[in-house]
Amino acid sequence: MNGSPSLSALLSQAMEAYRRGEHTQVTSLVRQALALDPENADALYLLGISAAAMSRPDLAANLLTKAIARHPGQPYYHLNLAAAQSDLGQPAKAEESLRTALALRPELAEAHVNLGNLRMDQGNLSGAIDCYLQALRINPELVTGYYNLGVILQEFDDHAGALEQFAQALRRDPENALAHMGRAASLLKTGRMREGWEAYAWRFRLPNNTPRLCPAPRWDGASPAGQRLYVYTEQGFGDALMFARFAPTLKEMGATVLLECRPELVRLLAASDLADQVTGRSLDDPTPPPFDYDRHIPLMCLPRLLGTTLENLSPRHPYLMPDPARVRAWGERLGAVPGLRVGLSWSGNPQARVNRDRACTLRDLLPLTSLPGIQFFSLQKGPPATQLTEEIRQRHAITPLDAELTDFAETAAALQHIDLLISTDTAIVHLAGGVGRPVWTLLHTACEWRWLQSRSDSPWYPSMRLFRQPGPGEWRGLVEQVRLALADLSETDRH
Repeated sequence: MNGSPSLSALLSQAMEAYRRGEHTQVTSLVRQALALDPENADALYLLGISAAAMSRPDLAANLLTKAIARHPGQPYYHLNLAAAQSDLGQPAKAEESLRTALALRPELAEAHVNLGNLRMDQGNLSGAIDCYLQALRINPELVTGYYNLGVILQEFDDHAGALEQFAQALRRDPENALAHMGRAASLLKTGRMREGWEAYAWRFRLPNNTPRLCPAPRWDGASPAGQRLYVYTEQGFGDALMFARFAPTLKEMGATVLLECRPELVRLLAASDLADQVTGRSLDDPTPPPFDYDRHIPLMCLPRLLGTTLENLSPRHPYLMPDPARVRAWGERLGAVPGLRVGLSWSGNPQARVNRDRACTLRDLLPLTSLPGIQFFSLQKGPPATQLTEEIRQRHAITPLDAELTDFAETAAALQHIDLLISTDTAIVHLAGGVGRPVWTLLHTACEWRWLQSRSDSPWYPSMRLFRQPGPGEWRGLVEQVRLALADLSETDRH
């Protein structure tokens, strides 16, 4: 007898390596297995799910399709192929694969959950609920079923119901970071800030969101007097702009505040006197910061440590300050433009999944341009700016400014000569609110926690007015509300 491992032993070892996340080892073991049996479906399946775990849905779909060709009766092959197809933006193929998996095994609860996810992506919320409930009837211990139901209930603004579903998930898996974060969103949206900030700390347990490793201790909320605090931004531009308001409080408590942000924010935050030092660094920069410090803290941890509630939000408004020289330059550019000057923005980063629901299109906003006496300017940045074609620009008299808006400091200066900004929920509304300019924010039904429930104002930004969709995806009705309000404002402005 030779000492070579058997096919079954190799596949068993490969599965254990997959569970440990050792995908290079999975590949090595599976190749040995395929050398023994080139047609082995389980070996191809293991390679496929390993590829999916390494964010290679294209390779995963190819390998899983080959596995299915050799063993079409295995429901889990179809279940995982559907996940890869969904990641590739192929919902029809994903649904077909899930239907096949359920035909082979009707009690496969995970397939019902994934079918519900497809329904949710399609905007069929009631259909998604049916799928999740069916999954839980099959397996009442399925944590993802409760979590997904909670997310759907948030879409309907039923936060009491959502909190119950997240509680069910956490009873079964107390360390489930997604359920804690779902709970945080509902608590914060209903104004339960102290509880919400505590739950929000679980964001650092989410995949691909590990906290920054620093040699000095993290600040724990004790008096920072006499200490150098390294405060760094996290997540998106809007989050950085919104939470930057808390940095001056640390200065008032006696700390030297060393604020790090993405390069696009440096000029603005430095000019706003929020910190003793502002430095720019990209989020994925692995090098140490260019200064010494005693404690460090992520910016979005400050509200929890400072005991922030809706009643004690930073009283300093505006707290973002544009460069006076650039304000004068923009005055020369826009100051003589007659009529009400209205800025438009309709989308955030199109690569961000959340943008799918909260963004509209420029065409959705075009009914506003029928109002007389208003000069419209596009402040939209990035790929969505191409929606302002030459034809639309000429027909609707919209002047593009995006090429001139080189960073947030430049946009802040331009906003000083825009009478009103109308935008979906993107970073620019936080910029406008932070510099104290009038801004109307257009919200989808399941908008983020920071906009609270039902309100038409924002305690975060006194100069902001909120407009909410009457129903999921109903931009037409929302824009009509805005058009009527804008007509009233324009009429007042003319008199």
